[in-house]
Amino acid sequence: MSTDASTHDTPTPSGAVVAALDGSHRDAAVIDWAAAEAAALSAPLHLVHAVDLGTPLSAYGELLTSPEIVDRVEQESTRVVVDARAHVESTHPGLPVSTALPTGSPSGALMASAQGARVLVVGSARKNRAERIVLGTTSMSVVAHAPCPVVLVPENASTKGDGRVVVGIDGSEHSRLAFDHALDAAALRGRTVTTVTSWNVEVEGGVVVTEPGTPEWEAVDSRYRRMAESTIEAARRAHPEIEVTVEVRHGRAADSLVEVAEGADLLLVGSRGRGGFRGMLLGSVTQRVLALATCPVAVLHRQ
Repeated sequence: MSTDASTHDTPTPSGAVVAALDGSHRDAAVIDWAAAEAAALSAPLHLVHAVDLGTPLSAYGELLTSPEIVDRVEQESTRVVVDARAHVESTHPGLPVSTALPTGSPSGALMASAQGARVLVVGSARKNRAERIVLGTTSMSVVAHAPCPVVLVPENASTKGDGRVVVGIDGSEHSRLAFDHALDAAALRGRTVTTVTSWNVEVEGGVVVTEPGTPEWEAVDSRYRRMAESTIEAARRAHPEIEVTVEVRHGRAADSLVEVAEGADLLLVGSRGRGGFRGMLLGSVTQRVLALATCPVAVLHRQ
C-alpha cells in the first residue's frame, strides 16, 4: 500500500453519496443511512475507508512501516470496504456501489473524495455520561471544511425517523437557502418540514422580556414568527404540497433545535447565520448541535 493518498483511491462518481468508514461499529449506522439516501436520490454510493500509515499502530508508538504490518493493515482495510459493500448489495440490490482505500490523512482523503459528491456522510459516537456525541478530529475537520453538505449520523440513529425535516431559520439569506434544502429533502422522502426560530434575551418597550404570557413576551414571539414566515414565504408558496410547521422557541438556539428535532428524520443547519444562529460553521452553536442531536444532522456550507 502506497503512502500516496491518491494511489488506491477510486475516483468518486459525480453526484455520489460518499460514506466515510473507520472500521469500527459506528460504520453500521453510516452505511445504512448513506445507502438509504443514495437509493432515495437515485445516486451512486461511494464507500471510503482511509488509512494513515504515519499514525502509530499502538501506544508504543510503532509506526506502520514494516511490510508485514502494512500488509496486515491493507488486508483489514480491504475487509472493511468489502464487508460494507456486501451489506449494501444485500439491502439495496441494484444500487451502484464503488469503494476507495486512500492512504494518508483521513480528513484530507475524505475532502478529496467529497469533491463532486452530492453529500458526505460521517459517523460519531457517544462517549460520556451526558451521552453527548464526541467528534473526532477527522469528523470535525470534515464537517467544517468539506466542499459539499455533510451529514453526521449518530451511532444509534435510525434510517427512518418520525417523518420531519427540521431546519433553523434566523432571517438570513443562508437560512433561506437552508429552508430550500429542507424542502428538497422533504419532497424526496414525502415528509414534512418544521422550522425553528429561537430568541433568548429581548427588550420590548424598554422592558427586558422574562415572563411568558405577558404582552411583551407575545410581542417578541409574534415578531420572530413574522420574520420566520417572511423568510420562507416564497419557497413555501412554490411547494404547497409540503406541510410546513413554524416553531418559535425561547432559549439557546442549539438547544431549541435539538429539542424540536428529537426523533426527526433529519436536522439541517446552515453554515452561517445571524442572531440566534450566528457562527453555525465552527462556532459554539454548531458544536453544541452536533454534540447533542440524536438524529442525523446535515451541515450546509455557503457555496
